[in-house]
Amino acid sequence: MSALPHACKCGARWGGANTGHCAACHHTFTGITAFDQHRDGSHARGRYCVPPEDAGLVPSSRAYPCWAIPGTNDFWKDEDDD
Repeated sequence: MSALPHACKCGARWGGANTGHCAACHHTFTGITAFDQHRDGSHARGRYCVPPEDAGLVPSSRAYPCWAIPGTNDFWKDEDDD
């Protein structure tokens, strides 16, 4: 795997301007919408992480572990991968 520009002390590495990494559960997401989908609870009483698969997210097709909204994870797919 090539060097990725972002890293966390948990050991995760990722690339992309819109990719987000959760500092609480240390999962990586393809964008803010997928990140928001894995968070639940009241802002007043405390938000918490929901396991990505329980939040309806799917593994993306990226070269690193990353979660996506179903139907949106083909962005990085090559046209020759059919």
